[in-house]
Amino acid sequence: MVLNNMQLDEIKITMLGTTGAGKTSYLLGMYAVMQTGIRGFTLAAKDMDTDLELTQRWEKLISLKGEDRWPTPNAAAMEYYGLDFSYGFRPLMGFQWLDYRGLALSDRSTEQDVADLVLYLQESACLFLCISGEYLTSELTPNTVRQIKSDRMNQFVQQYVSNNKQPNPQQPFPVAIVITKYDLCHHREREEIIADVKKLFQALFTPNSGWLVMICPVSLGRDLGNDPDNANIVPVNVHLPVVFAVYSQLRAYGLRLKSDRDRQTLEIDLARQKNPLLQIIRANQLKEQTVQLETTKAKMIAVEENMKLLSQELQQASLYFNGSEVTADV
Repeated sequence: MVLNNMQLDEIKITMLGTTGAGKTSYLLGMYAVMQTGIRGFTLAAKDMDTDLELTQRWEKLISLKGEDRWPTPNAAAMEYYGLDFSYGFRPLMGFQWLDYRGLALSDRSTEQDVADLVLYLQESACLFLCISGEYLTSELTPNTVRQIKSDRMNQFVQQYVSNNKQPNPQQPFPVAIVITKYDLCHHREREEIIADVKKLFQALFTPNSGWLVMICPVSLGRDLGNDPDNANIVPVNVHLPVVFAVYSQLRAYGLRLKSDRDRQTLEIDLARQKNPLLQIIRANQLKEQTVQLETTKAKMIAVEENMKLLSQELQQASLYFNGSEVTADV
């Protein structure tokens, strides 16, 4: 079941990551996988020319061999992609994806691209932190922070918190930590890598901090590390971060619906306790309130069914709330 004749509010997604972290390659792989679909969920560009551009760039990546296959560093300050996340080709939620120069993480705040990035982050409903597995091949060192620029990413998160409300425990701000090029570090135990990631972004895993965080390894192929310029491209887990983003919005919407249901139920109960004569006079009003309540309940069922499908996919990632590991609930 889907939300018939209803679409969730469009959101913005920001992916922070330094040059070479694989942000653009990830976008292309994610889009290619989600065009085919996962459990009936698909992704499509709002503009057909954008769809053609992304598809052609993906074809180049999987068809060519050598260094030319990889996307060149983004020369433009900002590139925006409007996308629709759908179920059964019925749009469920739209979002805008930002691709930008990775060097913006190193620029001063007075630079225009940094100012634009900060503003976009303030308006975003989900944040992806992109770190390359090439820097997680062994235990962390002080140099790792410099290479990944996790310190700078933490500063951007701090800027977001400083300019917005603190995370709401009932509707926490979702953050996906995306480990790209996971094929380069998958020889290590998964638990070791997760422990290192948590050290890089300690504040997000602080007890009672209100953050909903996913740690997700992604790759364009398990054996790319041996010869990435010539290996076959077989995306792994690239759909999970965007699934997490949509799941988080559905979860927040479901909580709002539950609040509406409780309020509507209370109003109806109070109306029925009043003088019988008033019930007759206000019969139409009571009938309308009852219809609204049933509509809210139907929406809740639809949201829960969509969340159930998405949560099955998220079992492949690690989720944390208030610093403790959790499972994707419904």
